[in-house]
Amino acid sequence: MQTNTIQAEILQYIQDHKLTQSEFSTRANINSGSFSRLINHNKPFSMSQLDGITKAMGLKEDYFYSQYVEECITLTAPDWRRLRPFLIRCAELGRLDCIELILSNLLDNTNYGSLLFIVAEELFHTQYKEAAKLLYESVSVIEKYQHSERLAQCQYRLFSLSLSDNLALNLRAATRFEPYANRLEETDQLEAVKHLAHVYVSLQEWHKVDTLSEEMYRLASIQYELSLHPKRKTLEYKKPVRPFYFYMLYARLLQAAAYEQYEDYEKAIEYAKLYANAEEWIYDSSEEAEVITIQFNEYSTANQLLYRLLAGNINILSDYVEYIASKPDEVFSGLCHIVKVANKFDINIDDILERFQEHIPYKTYNSAFGEYNKPIKAEEYASFLTELGKYYLHHRRSQGVDTLLEGLEFAENISSDSNTIKCLKVFSQHRDWEDEDKRKRFNRINYS
Repeated sequence: MQTNTIQAEILQYIQDHKLTQSEFSTRANINSGSFSRLINHNKPFSMSQLDGITKAMGLKEDYFYSQYVEECITLTAPDWRRLRPFLIRCAELGRLDCIELILSNLLDNTNYGSLLFIVAEELFHTQYKEAAKLLYESVSVIEKYQHSERLAQCQYRLFSLSLSDNLALNLRAATRFEPYANRLEETDQLEAVKHLAHVYVSLQEWHKVDTLSEEMYRLASIQYELSLHPKRKTLEYKKPVRPFYFYMLYARLLQAAAYEQYEDYEKAIEYAKLYANAEEWIYDSSEEAEVITIQFNEYSTANQLLYRLLAGNINILSDYVEYIASKPDEVFSGLCHIVKVANKFDINIDDILERFQEHIPYKTYNSAFGEYNKPIKAEEYASFLTELGKYYLHHRRSQGVDTLLEGLEFAENISSDSNTIKCLKVFSQHRDWEDEDKRKRFNRINYS
């Protein structure tokens, strides 16, 4: 931090460059009278004035920021007319340290909760996520005893901003947010519950997925029925990210997936049928409605085939393969299931693996609704590598150990405890490694 005040540095610059105050104020695009008061009476600078002065002196945009916080914000009564633009400029220039210092001085003043929230929302929607996160955290502290919808919205934003490929950190974020979910506005709750369910899908916490999905269905079905009421149609109300019926269908899809994991395939098929043929009861003729119903019909067809396959109806494997082959973005997910079926029923699928070889490397995929959830796909890939390694080892293929090692490493990288355990279990059943380098690699991954 500079030892002189901002005013002292400006006066020194003027002296060194043999300028008058009037000449410098012109360069800085500041009225000469205003500049005189700023310099001679130690008046605090506005953000635009500070920017003009910094530019006139040929300095980096944020050169005075640390001093500005101390002189104009920390040591004087905060003035929102200066605070707001300064917070935004700090976000734009990545000066999170200055934002943190400002916020630390506002935490005891509840009057700033609503003001900081508005700025946080602005930063969030303009992609300054890290800065927005700091503001949401401060609002949460300021309003921690208020039990307000704004507090719930802050916690929801913090939850969204905390999600990553690290499953352990995602669980921590979900646990922190979940108590606030039912304080959100009903339409926001739907998307929030969906994201919570995604976290638990990636963690393979299927009872939790089932519970959250049932709540999603309950909320969505109530709101959908209300939306059909003649009076509601004429009123303005906040709409969710997707139509209400989307969440109804998606809830049933997640519940079918849960019953698949319980190995109750009959029940899984029942739920898969519930998200098929939605065009028969959805009162919406829009293009979006058509896209949604077609996509869920495709999901239902594929998943009913899958659940019959997992239940032991091996004769339909070729039907399942051909169906997923016609849906490029679904091939990898289908391949994951096929390898699992192969291991469960001791089937040779070499020809299928060769046919879909280009779909095996890890990458993101899209559905009609956008990109698939990355943590779920990452967890799916970790599980796939374990199942594929197991398949190769069972069929005495040389790449089995390498595939398992890749799976173990991938599971460790995303903190997937369930897949790490599954992988180690397969390793324990195949101890006859002939390659010392592979043993060393295993120990390095396992004990890192």
